[in-house]
Amino acid sequence: MRFKKFIPLLFVMAFTACFSEPKKLAEMEEYDGPILESEFVEIIMTEGSIRKLGIKGNKQLTFSNGDLEFPETIRIDFFDSEGDTTSVLTALEGFYDAKTKLYRANGDVVVRNLKENQTLKTEELFWNPNTERIYTDQFFIVTTETELIQGTGMDAPQDFSEFSVTNPKDSEFEIKETNENN
Repeated sequence: MRFKKFIPLLFVMAFTACFSEPKKLAEMEEYDGPILESEFVEIIMTEGSIRKLGIKGNKQLTFSNGDLEFPETIRIDFFDSEGDTTSVLTALEGFYDAKTKLYRANGDVVVRNLKENQTLKTEELFWNPNTERIYTDQFFIVTTETELIQGTGMDAPQDFSEFSVTNPKDSEFEIKETNENN
């Protein structure tokens, strides 16, 4: 008999508990932070057996929408068809936007072309892996053995073998003449 007296009480407790859960869930904020945190990351992308790209970061955060963040430095090594390093991009932090499929490097961004011995410095740079191009609309400085080129806005292939300047500023450079008759 004692057990029968507790049945209505248990029913009331279970019933009220069910209704309070949706209210608690509605009050909870949705988590938008990283779902994965990795340290000392190295990503190597290959085509066949040839290295095309290497990405290194001291820390990588992965988000549920596919975005990546490298909050403690990023380094991207670009390789040619022989697998030799052509250029290196470094920055204080990096981001990958899964929606636009673009990488963005921020803070003390440096790109070095190892074959041409030229260096690009800027505060923000984008890299599009689909077009294999790097670009910025920020102020930049390019130095070579004989030139100092400054401007705002720049576009180049990812190996930084050549580049175009949107708005050049005070610069020192050589104009090389080509003889089209030879």
